[in-house]
Amino acid sequence: MSSRVKTFACALVVGLIPLAAWSAEEAKAPGKQYNVVEVSLFDVNRKDFATKEAERAGSIPDDVIEKIQRSLIGIVTRSGDFPAVRKPGDAAAEGESVLSVTGRVTDYKAGNRAARMFVGMGAGAQKLEVECVLKDKSSGDVLAKDTIVDRKWAGFAGGSEDKGMEDFAEKLQQFIKKTVNPE
Repeated sequence: MSSRVKTFACALVVGLIPLAAWSAEEAKAPGKQYNVVEVSLFDVNRKDFATKEAERAGSIPDDVIEKIQRSLIGIVTRSGDFPAVRKPGDAAAEGESVLSVTGRVTDYKAGNRAARMFVGMGAGAQKLEVECVLKDKSSGDVLAKDTIVDRKWAGFAGGSEDKGMEDFAEKLQQFIKKTVNPE
């Protein structure tokens, strides 16, 4: 190899090193950091009877939807992943970066604890299925969508309906965490 070719090759390699380092730093750069999570009440279409799932979803009581919201706010708060977790309110204050959690109930079975305990084999099963959407509140950009499902078909002494809401909220909290911090 001639000395000119060696000099050119060395210059090319030395010139690419900072470019490679810059690209690696860009790849590691974190996404937008959210310091507030707003958890909305989930929507439900009470007029949709097109499928048995949609019909069951329309039967979910309002107090159960509120219980789900309360459970999710509690679990996300206790996780410590975000400085503030709240119900939707006013526009974001100065310095707030808000992640909005919304969803639509697509299937619901209240379940029956006695049937789970005494009959078994799937009788009295509880189910909650929600199409969840995570959005950046300021831009309205959808960050992620997923269908979160929790089923209870057994448990100690037939299981608890409240445990189903808590388990659902934990699954949704994990979805939020993986979306915001995909590491």
